[in-house]
Amino acid sequence: MKGKLVSLHLSTDDGTSFGNSIADIMTMEPGEMTSEVVDATQYGTEHDWKESDYGLRDGGEWNITVRYRETQTDVESIIDAFHNGTKNHVQVQFPAPISKTLSFRCLTTKVGYAIPKEGQIDRSLTLKVDGPILEEDLT
Repeated sequence: MKGKLVSLHLSTDDGTSFGNSIADIMTMEPGEMTSEVVDATQYGTEHDWKESDYGLRDGGEWNITVRYRETQTDVESIIDAFHNGTKNHVQVQFPAPISKTLSFRCLTTKVGYAIPKEGQIDRSLTLKVDGPILEEDLT
């Protein structure tokens, strides 16, 4: 990983290993993790306060803009997933001082057009988290 760039990585297996960066992330709006709330109030108790339990959790949607690297087209597999209705396992790597990775399975729900800008090519993507997000230290 060069410099202080946040990078996007793709797994060629079921998310157990991730290769080299497939694109630099230029802008990012990570999804917020949320949880449903389930009413757990027991009727007939001595108080009249509502009680709750956790329901299903959601990893949210990630809006990212990636910058293609010269001769690197691996990010196209994420775009292909949109067209094919398939899922990918991706990892976002945050360099120091954060030094963390976030890995998750996702659906590609939005694909922007590739935009050339000052000799670079940027593309916007929206990834819907499908299942849990695994946070680990960047090694």
